[in-house]
Amino acid sequence: MLGTSLHSHVVYAGENGLPVGSLLAVVFSCAVALLIGLRQRSALLSAVTGVVTYLVLGLFSLDLVSEVPLIVTGSSAAEQPPVVAAGLVWLFGQAVATVVAVLICTRVLGRDRAAGTAA
Repeated sequence: MLGTSLHSHVVYAGENGLPVGSLLAVVFSCAVALLIGLRQRSALLSAVTGVVTYLVLGLFSLDLVSEVPLIVTGSSAAEQPPVVAAGLVWLFGQAVATVVAVLICTRVLGRDRAAGTAA
């Protein structure tokens, strides 16, 4: 929920909108998945956190409750507004964030286990 509220923040550099909020939301989501995986000492829980987040984002990108979804991933306009880019970065960046969190978690936990068996 926090990432979805953060993702729509767009910073304008002249005429161009930069999806800074969605990039921060992806980093935040990756950090949360990594934190859960490391705290519970399970890369699987890190993956589950990312997958659940991705499924929730998928639901938020559908127009199930109202006419306008919470995460906008397209528009009928000839030129797409910056919020569309932000929605796409947030939606598909979550998949990348999950993979990154699982890889980091696996590496850190593997190093910890190797250090524990060597001692």
